[in-house]
Amino acid sequence: MAQKIIFEEYFEEATLRFDYHHAGTDTTEVIYPEEYSKEKYWSGSKKHLISPFDYGKYKVVVKDAKTKTIIYSNGYSTLFMEWQTTPEAKKIRKSYYESVNVPFPKNKIILEINSIDKSQKWTNIYSEEIDPANYFIKNENAFTYKVEEIQVNNSPNKALDILFLPEGYTENEMDKFIADVTRLKSSLFKVKPFNEFKNSINIRAVLAPSKESGTDIPGEGIWKKTALNTNFYTFDSERYLTTKDIKSIKDIAGVSYYDQIYILVNTDKYGGGAIYNFYNLCTSDNEFTEEVFSHEFGHGLAWLADEYYYDDDMSSFYDTTLEPREENITTLVNFDKKWKNKLPKKLEFPTKASPKNLTKIGVYEGGGYTSKGVYRAFQECKMKSNSTKEYCEVCEETIVKVLEYYSE
Repeated sequence: MAQKIIFEEYFEEATLRFDYHHAGTDTTEVIYPEEYSKEKYWSGSKKHLISPFDYGKYKVVVKDAKTKTIIYSNGYSTLFMEWQTTPEAKKIRKSYYESVNVPFPKNKIILEINSIDKSQKWTNIYSEEIDPANYFIKNENAFTYKVEEIQVNNSPNKALDILFLPEGYTENEMDKFIADVTRLKSSLFKVKPFNEFKNSINIRAVLAPSKESGTDIPGEGIWKKTALNTNFYTFDSERYLTTKDIKSIKDIAGVSYYDQIYILVNTDKYGGGAIYNFYNLCTSDNEFTEEVFSHEFGHGLAWLADEYYYDDDMSSFYDTTLEPREENITTLVNFDKKWKNKLPKKLEFPTKASPKNLTKIGVYEGGGYTSKGVYRAFQECKMKSNSTKEYCEVCEETIVKVLEYYSE
């Protein structure tokens, strides 16, 4: 039986933030440390210190330096990981700024970062002993922005804390930002299972203005002076909205509690993006904003895969000889771990997409950006298209597990 970790024995109620540079090519990666900071707030669970989820491409692990006992772990993904799948990564080396948070230790720890390779084997790529008494650990607040409490129902350690950051909202547009956040909060609680966990979700917003409205649109020659330096055309995809400016994100978010960062970008252009346990983004004023908002949150909160696919297959994104680690798609290599036990005994295989099967669970081919060899549980789902406002049963159950983890 695993040893129960008592938070108060090992940690203060504060955050140790580790900023680093993640560099490499399509097949190599290395971590270069930048700095450690002590931040005032710790909003993570004090009960669940070892993550029960095998989600994300990376895992931060904290060990007690004296006993080598694992006292904290959490999974996450990064933009660097996605860049590694691009043609550019085969040609040049590149680095991305990244940051992870762990509870602030009382005694010396060993902090590790592990990476899972294409064969799904975990490998340690960084390890360092840290003394919390080290006077080079920064202990200052970069900003003093006001934090607006949109909805606070529970203590931070027993709730999912969502923190909204404004991007491309000027000082005169802060009222619009709060109105936009409030609107998206309302839309979130119209969707299962979030509507069932309303009392276990806290929502705050940081009033951090930008010098100019909007965001960068490189393909149109538009460049704006904004707080978080977001841009469309990530990896040459027009609608993919991200930022590499992790330092600004974490500096601004550090004024509040947060488990999930949601960046709201002040534009009516269609687009968004999300990276598991890293950040979420969507635009404020597009006709599909509410759909994109919750779709991206499926990625950032619960590591759900995209269920759509292209005619021009990205068949190299998932190795069909291995079972995807995301809960909502399968290659059938280890289907027993997925939704196989939910299927009716007599089932067309693969299940044909048709009006009569529209609400029936099955094994529908197409998902994870490819039309062949990857399967999803339902014809339609919020993780597949904007045509439905609901998550499918498999995605919903995955989100429930994550929400329960934060709220217990």
